[in-house]
Amino acid sequence: MPNTTAVGRGDATRDATATILVVDDSPDVLAGLLAILRPRYSNIISANSGKDALKAISQRPVDLVITDIAMPGLDGLELLSKIRQDFPRTLVIVVTGYGSVESAVDAMKRGAYYYVAKPFRADEILIQVDHALHRLQLEREVEDLRRRVAGVGGFHGSIAQSKKMLDVFEFVRKIAPTDAPVMIRGESGTGKELIARAIHVESSRKNSQFLGINTAALPEQLLEAELFGYRKGAFTGASGDKEGLLTSACGGTVFLDEISRMPTACQAKLLRAIEEMEVLPVGGLSTVSIDVRFISATNSEALEGIREDLYYRLGVMEIRIPPLRDRLEDVPLLATTFVATYAAKFNREPKRLAPEALEVLMDYSWPGNVRELENVVQRAVVVSGNDEIVPGDMNLPGRYDKESDGFGNLSLPYAQARDQAVVSFQRYYVKALLAKAGGNVSKAADIAGVTRAALYAIMRKAGVGRETRR
Repeated sequence: MPNTTAVGRGDATRDATATILVVDDSPDVLAGLLAILRPRYSNIISANSGKDALKAISQRPVDLVITDIAMPGLDGLELLSKIRQDFPRTLVIVVTGYGSVESAVDAMKRGAYYYVAKPFRADEILIQVDHALHRLQLEREVEDLRRRVAGVGGFHGSIAQSKKMLDVFEFVRKIAPTDAPVMIRGESGTGKELIARAIHVESSRKNSQFLGINTAALPEQLLEAELFGYRKGAFTGASGDKEGLLTSACGGTVFLDEISRMPTACQAKLLRAIEEMEVLPVGGLSTVSIDVRFISATNSEALEGIREDLYYRLGVMEIRIPPLRDRLEDVPLLATTFVATYAAKFNREPKRLAPEALEVLMDYSWPGNVRELENVVQRAVVVSGNDEIVPGDMNLPGRYDKESDGFGNLSLPYAQARDQAVVSFQRYYVKALLAKAGGNVSKAADIAGVTRAALYAIMRKAGVGRETRR
């Protein structure tokens, strides 16, 4: 008989309403398993043979099957194979005799979620059941995301489901029809230019030009000449008149990125252009009228570089884009979208995110925001060797590994860098520990000096999945 001592839940997420089928030809073992599970799960059914188990599954949906291997007639391995073939969404945990390594390996090859060796403990059964049901929940969420992504057009290139971003989209719709200048504030990689383009597309100027200018990319003299134009002979190399960008964008929208890094002299001329809606070309004697809408963008903390009077002109309407770490609920939708996009771009077979990979993405703080997420997913699509992207396919900066100093991303605030480093260390430590223990969780827990439940909790937090344990 198994030990039926009560055990705490740990940190695994479980669905108490899930349907679990327990299969064993031994009445005592079957009774023991039911005694462990019934206090925590409301839908438990049982069968004392493989044949009866298949009949039960065909009559009602079953989320998880726990089956003994050694049974007369249809044994556990054959039952596992038939379930994986006919009911692929049902997970299976097999129970093996003590020291029956070969049968356990065979079960994993046939698609078992996990195996438990006799004599088993109650905490071991409950932890594995919790993990299996949590995986099913994640798989359903990923599948739901794939369906939603297929029908999501986004908001002019931006995709989100968080309230914070949906509020941004709604505000854009309200202010776009006006010609009021807009200041967009947000960290690098949050998608400021996408929002600027959305304002343009939603405005009456949508059929005219959208002109984006990185005001920090050009030296002062060249930037001034490009923005306002110049006259022949204004400087060495000015062999003729040239129309400025603000003039050429007549009727459209001008997006001034990195406005806080624009040279002070150019800011003064830009202020006059906004106030008078006219520019004076370099070397010119007369002004030229312009008709543009101004949208500017800057890092949310980088306002000290902007003249106060220019800021008030450019920031009549202000939009703040939250960093990705403050809207992690957008990560699954964004990641799933990027997977589909880059699989098609690189002519790869359609791919999906493994639930464990999604958990790793959700545990990361994303200092580089959406741009960093896109880069990580793009790389994962390229290096993934099959149709499922797993944690090992993703190379996240600051991960605690042999190539890392273990201190995470030094550009982050202390608290965020500390938390990121802790998770990275846990991931590295647990992987190395399991490798040393040959994948045996009990042995690994003994080496680490912690309980199996505690080690499982660390594994879950660090994103170390079943494929790593194997």
